[in-house]
Amino acid sequence: MVLPPGPRAPAVWQTLAWMSRPGAFLQGVHRRFGDPATIRTYWTEEPMVLVSSPDAVRDVFALPAEIAPAGQSWEFLRPFAGADSILLLDGDDHLRERRLLQKPFHGERMRALGPLVADLAQRELDGWSGPVNTLERMRQLTLEIILRVVFGARDAAEFTQLRDAVEETLSGVRSLPRLLAMVVVMRDLGPRSPWGRFRIAVERFDGVLYELLARRRAEPAGQHDGESVLDLLLEARDENGRPPTDRHLRDQLVALLMGGHDSSAASLAWAFERLARHPEVQVRLRDGDPAYVTAVVKEVLRVRPTLTIAPRLLLAPARIGGRTIPAGVQVAACLWLAMRRADLWPDAAAFRPERWLDGPAPDPLSWIPYGGGVRRCAGAPFAEMEMREVLRAAAPLRLRPAHRQAERARRSLLVVVPDRGGEVIVG
Repeated sequence: MVLPPGPRAPAVWQTLAWMSRPGAFLQGVHRRFGDPATIRTYWTEEPMVLVSSPDAVRDVFALPAEIAPAGQSWEFLRPFAGADSILLLDGDDHLRERRLLQKPFHGERMRALGPLVADLAQRELDGWSGPVNTLERMRQLTLEIILRVVFGARDAAEFTQLRDAVEETLSGVRSLPRLLAMVVVMRDLGPRSPWGRFRIAVERFDGVLYELLARRRAEPAGQHDGESVLDLLLEARDENGRPPTDRHLRDQLVALLMGGHDSSAASLAWAFERLARHPEVQVRLRDGDPAYVTAVVKEVLRVRPTLTIAPRLLLAPARIGGRTIPAGVQVAACLWLAMRRADLWPDAAAFRPERWLDGPAPDPLSWIPYGGGVRRCAGAPFAEMEMREVLRAAAPLRLRPAHRQAERARRSLLVVVPDRGGEVIVG
């Protein structure tokens, strides 16, 4: 196969760089080889061609599922995500799940969730003083929001049981050494292996979740008040009038958990890390201008995106950015590079929220923190609303960086997080 140029280092070394210093690795590849470039890691079996120009990104997002299925690029998530997950489906099946999951996160229903998110954020931030690891605190907050809003946890016991099951499942795969071992080996070698421990944790999580579904199904008809996403999913019917199975509900809830927990926590941790180093932005946030709050959210997502790629597996050759890419490779819109290109963003590395208020609007295909096309994150409106409410609640805080140097990016499971956890000093 004739592929674009890329690093010649062995796949194991590229994998280490991709996992431990994803931002620096991607930017180094771009500086040396340009756009497009080819990398080889154990993240996927196939070589991966990275693109970041708006024209190439448009071409990737426009690829039909029969030529470039996106679900196969995330096949390694199947043990947790499940066979019916929107993350793994393509074509009509994906669109059906997408329509179902989008409903709770649009219009009046989503706006009605704002006060609940604001209240939970305020309760979390009221206790902040001195050194704070914002990544850990935001993981706790975003998990609470997910369990209340999506899973509909109704009392302390139910909430605690769900929280502990989620944390047990995710804690191991957030560890870089364990995650590397899982990516490289990709086999379950028994209960003490990384995959074995993960499998056991997933089985325990599934047990807790199926118990929750059984309790909800046992409630009298009409008792589902529609306050949670789970309530709405329980009332859904397919084209034949059949309710969703427990397995289907489980996979939908896990997709929302994976999309709205660690990624939202990482975005908020980056927001605090950036704010602590830009006191002028903190001052302006205190004015409460909604447009400026939105600009801060957009700039955080641009300069520190938590996802790095939106990949597709090519089953046939495709024309991408004026170049034919052969079948049998992954082609990925590189979110990290697209939103930091110097030819598209003046002073691209700088954190300047005002760029969203002054001057011409950016090319929409150069701001893609949630991916694009039919695969764009269904929960994006909720994620941005959540960030706005947390930043509004945090506006009165005086934040200072805990370390002189800005924090570098490292990978935690699927997302990119501050390497010291977004540590700030409050007060």
